[in-house]
Amino acid sequence: MPTVVIADDSPTLRRIVSSVLTREGFEVVQAEDGVEAVQAVFRTMPDAVVLDVQMPRVSGYVAARLLKDDWQTADIPIVLLTSLDAASDRYWGAQTGADRYLTKDFQAPELVAAVREMIAAADEARNGAPALCADPVELTADDVLSRVCDLLDRKLFETSVAADVTALAATAHGFEHTVAGVLDVLRRFVDYDLATVLLLDEQTSYVAVANETSQVHYTEFITAAADATSAASGQEVAVGALDVRLADPESMLGEDDEARMATFLSMPLRGHGGRVIGVLALSSGTKNAFGETALATLRLIDGPAAIVIDNARLAGVHAS
Repeated sequence: MPTVVIADDSPTLRRIVSSVLTREGFEVVQAEDGVEAVQAVFRTMPDAVVLDVQMPRVSGYVAARLLKDDWQTADIPIVLLTSLDAASDRYWGAQTGADRYLTKDFQAPELVAAVREMIAAADEARNGAPALCADPVELTADDVLSRVCDLLDRKLFETSVAADVTALAATAHGFEHTVAGVLDVLRRFVDYDLATVLLLDEQTSYVAVANETSQVHYTEFITAAADATSAASGQEVAVGALDVRLADPESMLGEDDEARMATFLSMPLRGHGGRVIGVLALSSGTKNAFGETALATLRLIDGPAAIVIDNARLAGVHAS
């Protein structure tokens, strides 16, 4: 028997929704607000969740974001059931990751069909494999609110990073200044020794030196960046043909005579139309220097950085 968690601060609505789903063979777990909804989901690991939007303590929007952000509950389908029906409400509902959005003038068959379709879609996405259910977790109200704060803090960080990159479009003067700005933003969040933006069409690698680095490390890094660009684009990039533009104002390249490259990380830069225009790469002489935080930050930066760089590149082409 499929289990559905329903959350609404209205006892009447809870009773109606519970009655509709119970008649159709679902086991229903009720919650009175967003905090109780999250607690119930982690405790029961249901097949689907039905959330009101306007609830005390934690709204349905926030509860949905919290559940979709956690690997243990991310695949559980969610329907938002609300009286809010403006275009902006539906847009924000989609941004939470919710799978469906229904208004409270719904007909019983509509809700039942939505829940069944979501569960069927989740089953199909697993290609018939059984759901990987995490062990039930008992969360206190404080645990839920702490997770909300962590999520909001992380989202603010992500927004700030992306804003710093996109602001370069208005503050940078010229293409090379834009590239230097992207590498400078990256340095604020990730501790690297060398970083580059390698552009495919221009066959140019813009390299920033952040720490004392050996010539061997530098050579290995340029070769790795060229190989990464070739792999991402499907076009051969020859190291010997690259025009390397080096930014080393403190003359740190060559100060270390022995260290070799120990960690390399790259991501393709996709410009307009999704075309690979190059790679953003960084390296370190320390093993395993870039953990999950660095990877997450690079994923935040590579999208907006690619568009900012591509715009500056195209502007330079048209200007010439």
